[in-house]
Amino acid sequence: MRKKNYFFIACTIWLFAFCGETQDKIAQEFMPTAKGEIGTIMLVMDQQQWDHDLGTQLRGILREPMPGLPQDEPLFHLNRVSPKKLNTTLKSSANMIFVVTLDSKTSESNVLKGFLTSESLRMIKLDTSLFMSIRKDEFAKGQIILYLFGNTEKDLSQKLTKNKERIQSLFEKRVRDRTVRRLFKSHEKSLEKVVQEAHSFQIKIPSGWQQAASEPGFYWMRYLNGSKEQNVFVYYEPYTNIEIFDQVPEFRDRITKQFLRDSEKNNLFITRQMRDDLNTVFLKKTQFKGHYAVESRGLWKINDNSLGGPYISYTFVSEKEQLIYYIEGFVAAPGKKKRVLLQEVDAILSTFKESI
Repeated sequence: MRKKNYFFIACTIWLFAFCGETQDKIAQEFMPTAKGEIGTIMLVMDQQQWDHDLGTQLRGILREPMPGLPQDEPLFHLNRVSPKKLNTTLKSSANMIFVVTLDSKTSESNVLKGFLTSESLRMIKLDTSLFMSIRKDEFAKGQIILYLFGNTEKDLSQKLTKNKERIQSLFEKRVRDRTVRRLFKSHEKSLEKVVQEAHSFQIKIPSGWQQAASEPGFYWMRYLNGSKEQNVFVYYEPYTNIEIFDQVPEFRDRITKQFLRDSEKNNLFITRQMRDDLNTVFLKKTQFKGHYAVESRGLWKINDNSLGGPYISYTFVSEKEQLIYYIEGFVAAPGKKKRVLLQEVDAILSTFKESI
């Protein structure tokens, strides 16, 4: 009899768990789909805090100019909304940030606190190390929400200062992932197969892109659209010297001078823009596909100064193949904004895979 009771209890627990999962799935199916431009963030915070130091700090983090562009363009576009005006349509924004500090007693802050459970508010009071929480699909499918919180505005401000890159990286990855989904709704499967068969790597190629050059250790593809131009190339060679990670700009110069030459005018090639009054190369240690890497952003030009623009690259080693890779995306769009174009080539680079 006791065994039967245990079996009944186990079945009941399983049934409730199954029903809970099913209800969650059903609820998600009826959710609206997240909307909004890829690089836009809906910021929900108190007007007083937005107008003063905390708002200034958040604008500095999220509207910081993207490094390596010839003209200042912000990392993200921000739309601030009052929590009192947060209707169903606004709640379906793809990227959202809620900002709340417990020391603020305004009516807007009180509404913001209502988005947190009583247990969450208790934990914020007790554990001052907590300052952020990430939620997905809370009001819409395909949505990400970042909650930023603290006991006091000063506490939160200190945490934001220390975690600026972490916050930026969260939404940069979000931009990259959404851009990949948009770019590769259709892609050049036959050309991707050609690349895989000829080289030691795989990479996704969006529709409309064409091969520009392919030879041992080097592959170049491009997309031309009127006055806009996007390029991606991959270079690899045997890995012999760790010091190359301290010489990434010079490594790039060697590659572009050899491979990125005009097919009709061989004396024209791509090089870096170098100015005494401006640092045009930004280097950052990072991870790429599980490898230690150096990310590089800068400005390129044709050596006769007839064209130029920004680039982004990753330098890393494949331990399995003992090859060092330099992969880059660069764009040209004279007189036009280039942030989105650069984000698109970065998204293409993110699809790189070593051949199995």
